[in-house]
Amino acid sequence: MNKVHANIDCYNPQILFVIDGWCSPEIPVPETNYHCHEDFIELSFITSGSVDYLIEGEKYTLKKGQVLISNPGVYHQELFEANTNCRELHIGLTNLNLFSNVKKDYIDIGNKNVLTFTKYKDEILKSCLEIVEEQKTYNQTSPFMLKSLVMKLLVLLYREINEEDTTRDSKEFSFKSREKKALVESITKYLTENYTEDISLYTLSKNMYLSPVYISKIFKELMGDSPINYLIQIRLSKAKELLADSKLSIKSIAKMVGYSDPYYFSKLYKKYYGVSPNKSRNAS
Repeated sequence: MNKVHANIDCYNPQILFVIDGWCSPEIPVPETNYHCHEDFIELSFITSGSVDYLIEGEKYTLKKGQVLISNPGVYHQELFEANTNCRELHIGLTNLNLFSNVKKDYIDIGNKNVLTFTKYKDEILKSCLEIVEEQKTYNQTSPFMLKSLVMKLLVLLYREINEEDTTRDSKEFSFKSREKKALVESITKYLTENYTEDISLYTLSKNMYLSPVYISKIFKELMGDSPINYLIQIRLSKAKELLADSKLSIKSIAKMVGYSDPYYFSKLYKKYYGVSPNKSRNAS
């Protein structure tokens, strides 16, 4: 679902109808036909109770705090059972150009037709009741008031849609973050346990079944350094401990921490600690 961007110059919806619908065991309502609208949107807000709908061949139970968005071409039918008890506000709209990046007379809520209100639930239900009350006291100024109330309701609806998008995106981001964290933890564990072995970025990629580029990118993103530099730090830290606590030769220590070339090891050690392995040993 794409984020919507308001274009106030296009905000001039035409209200085709506003219907306050009731259904209860005491006030039965004839079942509607299975139908769709070709050139307008119908919004069906459930303001109390629940009701069954057949939408695009599937049965749904809609409850208070939900809305059915019947875009043009969406087949739907209310299924009034004997025990149905609900109240709905039906609004027919056309010329809905509130947002510049979506097509006219279409409200995008992804691959579905029913939206459940969360953050703006109370405000949306209150707006529905305001529209119903205005209908009851209809006078010559009511068309203006109804239009402003419906426009307010539409804005709340779009805020709810954007809220759902943001929540979903946040969950996806959290999931990806957990994935990345787990990957980095696996890499650091592997390096800590196998630092004496011959390890390269290619070795890591084979063990993790991921590309070297992806491993480097994610590791640096979370750790601030490359996997190989992290490995070097582990090795040199272990070497420093061995230099302080043993009388092993530089060559032996180099081999024990994963370096076959003692000259390269000594050069690397001096680069990181500012002193050679021998001077480091003498200082301790």
